[in-house]
Amino acid sequence: MRIALLSCTSSKKSYKCKASEMYSESPRFTLAYKYAKMASDEVYILSAKYGLISEDLEIEPYNETLKDKSTIERKEWSRKVVSELNRLFSLENDEFLVLAGVAYNEYILPHLKKYDLPLRGESLGNWIPKLRTLIEYQKSGKEHTDCDEIHRVFNNMQRMRYTDIKELSFKNGIYIMFEIGEKYFDMDRVVRVGTHRADNRLKKRLKDHFIRENKDSSIFRKNIGRAILHSKADSYETIWELNTSNPEIRLKYANIINPEYQVKIEKEVTAYLQENFSFVCFEVDTKEERLKLEEGLISSLNQASSFKSSSSWFGLNSPNRDIANSGLWNKQGLRGIPLNAEDINRIKALVSKENYNPEYIIKTPVLRKSKPSVKVVNNTGKVSTQDIRNYIKVKLETARENGLSYCDVISGDIHREMNLDNKMPSVCGAMYKLKSEKDEILHTTPSGKSSTIKIRYYLNEC
Repeated sequence: MRIALLSCTSSKKSYKCKASEMYSESPRFTLAYKYAKMASDEVYILSAKYGLISEDLEIEPYNETLKDKSTIERKEWSRKVVSELNRLFSLENDEFLVLAGVAYNEYILPHLKKYDLPLRGESLGNWIPKLRTLIEYQKSGKEHTDCDEIHRVFNNMQRMRYTDIKELSFKNGIYIMFEIGEKYFDMDRVVRVGTHRADNRLKKRLKDHFIRENKDSSIFRKNIGRAILHSKADSYETIWELNTSNPEIRLKYANIINPEYQVKIEKEVTAYLQENFSFVCFEVDTKEERLKLEEGLISSLNQASSFKSSSSWFGLNSPNRDIANSGLWNKQGLRGIPLNAEDINRIKALVSKENYNPEYIIKTPVLRKSKPSVKVVNNTGKVSTQDIRNYIKVKLETARENGLSYCDVISGDIHREMNLDNKMPSVCGAMYKLKSEKDEILHTTPSGKSSTIKIRYYLNEC
């Protein structure tokens, strides 16, 4: 279940009414509430006066804000909110969409295992345009479509290992990493996006990660080491944080730094990286474009609801919540500006210089049957709900023939694969119609007609 938590606002109605109406005087709240209704299963409001309240609770107007309260008062308020959240939901298993500023969330977040902060780092003045962007993404299902396309592009490039770094034919670019065991549907899941600031240092950056055993020159190595140490509850984890490449730091902490043990950890990091990671690279000449596309890729992946790590991903051992929650070995750029259509086309153009076939990537759907036994489009040239059901049946039949015991179907995938226009309600209707009692709805929304509807069909029932 996904629960949205919205902060109250100073602008309020002057009469008793439902909480969802009380704060509707604020354009910022109105947009946050609209996005929350689209992107979550339930909506609750963090009220400075009433604590955690449901959107339907009738309340009296008031004039309080957490910003005016002391640290002790805010901690006590947060304690009560967390207690109420724990009573209503699972703080361990449920996911929380937090649309609230630091004053409201700073003492709540440490108690939540899974949360998303799409507005983190944004000033209040930027909330409204950012929320409008999020709403548009949610409306169109673009975040899933882009995430899918990103994976198709990079999964169809020539894969490299650390031994291939010297073979790179260019000096400037972006690298995309994959980790053994991580899947995005039927494709390998991207687990890190990276680049370099100084020109002509792509090869050096990759060697910093895979070969040179110095975590102070590679945040990627440092993060892998953190996860290794944290998974063992190793007390050296705090010392690993120190920049031991700095002579002053080495001198200051000489009594606790263990150089031999640090070398041992570095070798464990190297072994894990070399054994588990592969990557692809594409050429990007200028620093400005490298940094822009890097952030766009990271934020597009992180902000897509379809992008998740497996339950066994090693990154879940990371003490850093951003890494564990995002499914990426990245901390910077998670909440940046996602790629737009022009950016994605630009990446395809850059990638096309490498081992890449854009026609294959665009036209090949997941588990598509080469010779479908069921006709997909009727003879009128128009697509009906029955046509959509037939298409899904082909998908299920193909999955069963491939030996799968179940097949997960996402409405946005079907809409895109069939090249439909404004047919999302029909797609969702067809999916629900095909669902048997044993099938599971893995994700839905209040409207039940979103691009993120996900149903697991058990194939022995097909």
